[in-house]
Amino acid sequence: MREAIRELAREGLVVELARRGTVVSTLTARDLAEVYAVREALELGAAKIVAARASDDGLLALGAHLDAMERARGSGAGYLEVAAHDLAFHRGLVELAGNARMAATEEQMLSQTVLLLRTAAERNPTLRSELRPAAHRDILSALLERDPGRIQATIEAHYRYAEERLFAGLAGVGAAG
Repeated sequence: MREAIRELAREGLVVELARRGTVVSTLTARDLAEVYAVREALELGAAKIVAARASDDGLLALGAHLDAMERARGSGAGYLEVAAHDLAFHRGLVELAGNARMAATEEQMLSQTVLLLRTAAERNPTLRSELRPAAHRDILSALLERDPGRIQATIEAHYRYAEERLFAGLAGVGAAG
């Protein structure tokens, strides 16, 4: 049990308070900025490796996550169910780089992202409807073209858009600095 709590603390999902026990983390706008900065850097680094080394088949497999995301959105699935496919795309991108440490760090950041998404979605119901579905397709297209400048631009644009939407959902939840 202690080891499980330590692992949750390492992942940022719980906080151990001296003489008060362990509580579930409350993630703030600052946490969002930090988590998304780490994810963006990881994915930019992974994308460079993927563009240079991954097979077209490996890249096309990422499209299956996008297909699933679009089917879920089209069937009226909940925001978090759609987001699970979104996160699977990002996880798959980093995994294609073949770097276990990158993948482990991305997984840790994705765990925190899920908490951020839940908090933001509760506070901002428009997150469930205002999505820009082409962003992921743009990233995949740039990867398939193996165009480093376009890859960087599409990933950066995706993160700016996601942050704008999520910051609105976390307004008033901690400092954004």
